[in-house]
Amino acid sequence: MFATLSKSRQLHLVNMKKVIVIDDNTVSLVLIAKILTTAGYKAVVTDDAVNALEKIRSEKPSLIILDIEMPEITGFELCRKIKTQDDLKDIPVIFLTANQETDTMVEGFQSGGVDFITKPFRKEELYVRVRNHIELAESRKTIVEMNNSRDKLYSIIAHDIRSPLAGILQTIDAIDQGFFDPSSELFSEIIRDLKNRTNETNTLLNSLLQWTRMQDKNVALNLKMTNIYELMKSCISLLELNAKEKNIGIELKLKKNFEAFCDEVSTHTVFRNLINNAIKFTPENGKVIINGKSGLRYMEVSIEDTGVGMSAEVINKILVENEHYTSFGTHNEKGTGLGLMIVKNFIQRNKGLLKIESEVGAGSKFTVCLPSLPRAGSVSKKRKLK
Repeated sequence: MFATLSKSRQLHLVNMKKVIVIDDNTVSLVLIAKILTTAGYKAVVTDDAVNALEKIRSEKPSLIILDIEMPEITGFELCRKIKTQDDLKDIPVIFLTANQETDTMVEGFQSGGVDFITKPFRKEELYVRVRNHIELAESRKTIVEMNNSRDKLYSIIAHDIRSPLAGILQTIDAIDQGFFDPSSELFSEIIRDLKNRTNETNTLLNSLLQWTRMQDKNVALNLKMTNIYELMKSCISLLELNAKEKNIGIELKLKKNFEAFCDEVSTHTVFRNLINNAIKFTPENGKVIINGKSGLRYMEVSIEDTGVGMSAEVINKILVENEHYTSFGTHNEKGTGLGLMIVKNFIQRNKGLLKIESEVGAGSKFTVCLPSLPRAGSVSKKRKLK
């Protein structure tokens, strides 16, 4: 039956908010389920309050409607159990009751409930309370995510920008006080170092700007068929001076018509960061090899180097979502976990995957998997990332 529905209707059903109703009264379950379904929600009902925790965990609802008076366990007791579970505690719980006494209301709120629906109820009341509390829960989740992003940003600024800026200011102050002879070779080296540190700090600031803009859920990627070969050539052109300073060869082995369905701007940032890291952590006279493989659903681009490699522990730190890992290159170049945070974030937004293979002393291989072709629902009406 589902297959006969229109594509828009199928998408609507897939994206419906799910509400679990727990009540030992069959008539009440059927009535509430019908009201919720009519309102566009997916209703999941159960009269088994004793085993309700596993039901809630498997269904992952947006909201729970819970009767207070049940024979084996009260709604208050079940709600308290729900609120002790880390993976369930943020789901809002609305109590069903025929009791309007103040003590009942107080106990309900103390057990973790967010609201009450008094029997008998009007369907309009049920609509409004369910809608409002789902929206409130989603808003709360968004605020928490924004706060986490803000805290992460502050940590990066404090850790990765303050230090190079302090070094730049210290060097400029030393030059201003005449500690270096402008005609000496040492002075020329100091100026080159100052220029490199300033460029690195500027790159970091630009990356921060891109990353913070991507935290805005209203910013959408401009997904289209993108020539990865041309994109890689652009990345290499920007980084070839870094490679030449260490006499590192970069081999581009992609076919000229190698394409993926992705956002050009964010994907450029991904590969630029990965190539830059490969150069940074490869000793002099090494090489970086860029290869590709096409598939029906995904294409793969691998960036392999002859660098210092990484331990399994370091790889795990990189692949953990909120880990901020910082290290230094073979010429003591400052590395920041921000670059890899952006890489992971942008790959995910492009519906792709990141794989890492590495061994200490034997180099590293970063593989990015991106969709080969457009997928249904991939065109967004949100404002685009510029």
